[in-house]
Amino acid sequence: MQRKAGKKVKKHLLLIVLVIMLIVVAVIGFFHTKQPIKNTGKIAKTSSVKKVDDLPKGVKTTDWDLVLVNKNHSYQTELNFTKVTVDSKQIDQRIAQALANFRSAAQKAGYATTLVSGYRSIAYQTTVYNNSISQYESNGMSATEAKRLTESVIQVPGSSEHQTGQAVDLAGNDALAAYPSLEASMDKFKSQQWLIKHAPEYGFILRYPSDSQSIKETGIDYESWHFRYVGVPNATYITNHHLTLEKYIQTLKKAGR
Repeated sequence: MQRKAGKKVKKHLLLIVLVIMLIVVAVIGFFHTKQPIKNTGKIAKTSSVKKVDDLPKGVKTTDWDLVLVNKNHSYQTELNFTKVTVDSKQIDQRIAQALANFRSAAQKAGYATTLVSGYRSIAYQTTVYNNSISQYESNGMSATEAKRLTESVIQVPGSSEHQTGQAVDLAGNDALAAYPSLEASMDKFKSQQWLIKHAPEYGFILRYPSDSQSIKETGIDYESWHFRYVGVPNATYITNHHLTLEKYIQTLKKAGR
């Protein structure tokens, strides 16, 4: 009887030890599985911090060359700045030299350019906006559809970057000759490709890129001719990180700028 009892005790002890070992293995396996998740979080956080630390030094969202004008940030009164006339178009005096350098470099590369548009007053933008709607309606579209199509390429009065004097419609002469009304397909010309590629070197960005995320952020369809002055450091950062001006300003705000 004592032997049988002893065997039973040994069996129970072995069973208990086995259960304990299984529990230990399971716990170790659980924490081992969780560890990569913790590391991933640390990597993502480090990457995020690095992106913020990489921002141009001294830049603030209140800088004159980062004024944001769009449907969500409209101005119903005119902005105050000194205007100068270039090729019968007005622009902000502070971007005149940068624009001249940009166009001069294009000319040296073999691409003559035309400044199609610069500063537009709110009153002028209202005329452009209303004319576009009228044109669509005269082609048989409903008022709703005409308004929708207009606002995909033309900002509502008070919401146009052109009223800053820092936005320009700039085209290679050959591209403009093929598309006098300005169309996205102008970018098939080497002159327009050159302007898009080299714009950041002179402080300009292609304001309305072609990818779907950018269109979602700007609310405007691709415009291969619309350039906005933001200064060389900002333009370089925005272009290298594939950002829109909206996203860049958002990033600056998150960094406390």
